Amino acid sequence: MKLALGTVQFGLDYGISNSHGKVCKSQVNDILDKALSLGINTLDCAGAYGDSEQVLGKLINNVDFNIITKIPKLSDDETSILEYFQQSLQSLNRNKVQTLLFHSAENLINHPYKKTLFQQLIKLKQTGLVNEIGVSVYTPKQLQDIHQQFVIDVAQVPINIFDQRFIEPNFINFCVQKKIKLHARSLFLQGLLLFDGKVDENKLPEYFEPFKNKLNAFSDLAQHLACSKLTLALAIVAQNSHNIQHGFHVIEHIVVGVCNSLQLIEIVDAYEQAQKLTINDENLTTLADSRLELINPSLWSTSHQ
Repeated sequence: MKLALGTVQFGLDYGISNSHGKVCKSQVNDILDKALSLGINTLDCAGAYGDSEQVLGKLINNVDFNIITKIPKLSDDETSILEYFQQSLQSLNRNKVQTLLFHSAENLINHPYKKTLFQQLIKLKQTGLVNEIGVSVYTPKQLQDIHQQFVIDVAQVPINIFDQRFIEPNFINFCVQKKIKLHARSLFLQGLLLFDGKVDENKLPEYFEPFKNKLNAFSDLAQHLACSKLTLALAIVAQNSHNIQHGFHVIEHIVVGVCNSLQLIEIVDAYEQAQKLTINDENLTTLADSRLELINPSLWSTSHQ
């Protein structure tokens, strides 16, 4: 199962379309049970996700989830990742994790102690406390710059119907050559892609008005294909013909976040439909957009960043 369960909603009120707020503990438990029953056994965590790791630690004891977690962004005077890693292990009630990432690409690009920090990451892998190491990035250039200095196993990257930079053929070839696996995040652009109907200024903040034509084109294509927006949003990773090359699975995980178990069931169903959807690559590539003001939620001038 490529789908992995994102956990930011378990610790924070996250997402522009999230009307539920932070997920309560009983709902988290229901979601985890449903995930396992659907074959999802990977959790994407981070110390920066509020108290989500503490919540999970109380619920996943003795449950065989694979854990991805992240070292929070480090200030320039910090010289160690070990305290943060130990805190995540303690919160999650684990003695090791599958994958450990730097949450901030800048910590491997411009941090004055980046070599020291990365060497600590390698040592955690060598001692068996971590199986895979890597970084979360926003742009292909960040990943390429990092790889010039450090050998990583995994990069968590934004991929969605509008942001297709990381699945362009040249970049996929780069990942194959360097044996870097991708974890796709931001599939739904914090829920922006899943608003009902066409774009209506009464539903979306005024900030998105310049992108109305692109958002409506996405809606039109879903209608033309007689599928849900959810199915079409997932098609960019379910259908992408570059996912496997020379036996190497480039996209290892697709990280999705939910607020209840029903949403998770809907996503799994939609992912299965997306794999069967009759659609050509041109239909998908025409929706690609290079405007960072649209594809990078950290730049959104709204109250839901």
